[in-house]
Amino acid sequence: MRLVPDSLAGRMIAVLLIGLTASHFFSMAIYTADRIEMSVESAGAHFSQQIASVVRMIDGTPPAWHQRMLQTMTEPSLGMSVTPERQYIGALGDNAQATLVKEHIQVLLDRTEAGDVIVQIVRKASQEGTNENGTPSTADEPSWLENILFNTEGRQLRASVRLSDGAWLNFRTHVTGTRKVWGGRAVLSISLMAVGVVLLSLWVIRKVTAPLRIFTAAAERLGRDVSAPPLIVAGPLELRHATNAFNRMQQQLKRLIDNRTEMLAAIAHDLRTPITLLRLRTEFVEDEVGREKMQSTLNDMEAMIASTLTFAREGYEVEESQDIDLSALVGSICDDIQDAGYSITSSLTDSLIFRGKPIALQRAVTNVIENAVKFADAASVNMLKTEQGVEISVADNGPGIPEQELEKVFLPFYRVEQSRNRKTGGAGLGLSIVQSIANEHGGEIALRNGDQGGLVATITLPRGP
Repeated sequence: MRLVPDSLAGRMIAVLLIGLTASHFFSMAIYTADRIEMSVESAGAHFSQQIASVVRMIDGTPPAWHQRMLQTMTEPSLGMSVTPERQYIGALGDNAQATLVKEHIQVLLDRTEAGDVIVQIVRKASQEGTNENGTPSTADEPSWLENILFNTEGRQLRASVRLSDGAWLNFRTHVTGTRKVWGGRAVLSISLMAVGVVLLSLWVIRKVTAPLRIFTAAAERLGRDVSAPPLIVAGPLELRHATNAFNRMQQQLKRLIDNRTEMLAAIAHDLRTPITLLRLRTEFVEDEVGREKMQSTLNDMEAMIASTLTFAREGYEVEESQDIDLSALVGSICDDIQDAGYSITSSLTDSLIFRGKPIALQRAVTNVIENAVKFADAASVNMLKTEQGVEISVADNGPGIPEQELEKVFLPFYRVEQSRNRKTGGAGLGLSIVQSIANEHGGEIALRNGDQGGLVATITLPRGP
């Protein structure tokens, strides 16, 4: 199972979704932490004012009145008591906030002695009482992240202040809790954001990757037709630069092919003149055997020049694609070669409409079949319709080709000397031309040695070249 999407669109969506979700989550966590801190500080300031007011009032009255006054001032949110000993003996929980409240009380009461004021901030979940040493009887305070994520309860502010007569005035109040981050609203918020990110990313990425699809189609088209119209220059600056670079590359390739074709045409033209002169001079050679050998050599040279020109122009000459009956085309080629005296057997499908260049396809199939009957007594032609397209296989009973030579024979002018000798008259371009035509239609040609000997050549063509 792949954790990373394979497509560019999938990877971009995953990065955006993970990044924005994490950013949204931590933003909510930080916001909640700030709310908790502000709530505690606000409650602490109010609590400090209440403590200072009560301490001043209690200190100015006789001790016998203290309990009655406290009963009168006690509220559900504020508990007060006077004890001979201090009820709380140290700061717990958030020490920084407790220290801030303590300093505020000291300033309001003008108390400089550190032991005169004790402040604690603990969880509301702590028991209302304390242990013998004045510490809460519950577990330790949760961590910052745990408190933000899971703690929905408020805090409890506790304080003990020494009175002028040595007694201790104890206070207890609650700070309103804040809603936890990982709640229903947070999940809904993150879910809506994730859906929005996915939908927006799909739309944006489709727009962003559209040029890639255009370049892919243009590259495939360039492989079939170097004279195809250039791409339209439009879009953002980077896309325009890439489009101009692609169009320049296409122009350079076309210019290179034009120059090669013109060069070969010039060479062929220049060679034909001396060949013609040599042919005329052979007529004056008295040795008939020698004269025939010279003329045969000159014929081979002319054939090689013609083949070279044909190969150079193959795929460059413009031929419009059209719907053709591929089965009928292959059948007519088999009939023509059989009429020429060769043994051909065929097994073809019913009518199969294929869109392609009929002259080029006819030449490709003819080259493969003629190549088979040149080096074998018979050839078998089979056509098979597949899910991907169509396969045309030509099998012979000849000597075959060594395994290490199967790929090399597609190189221009390459010949396997052991089995394809020069007396056959070939120039080593037939299979190169077939490969060029197959590639032009989006297909390919492959060779393999048959199980019972001979060679099997298979042309594979897609349904829609």
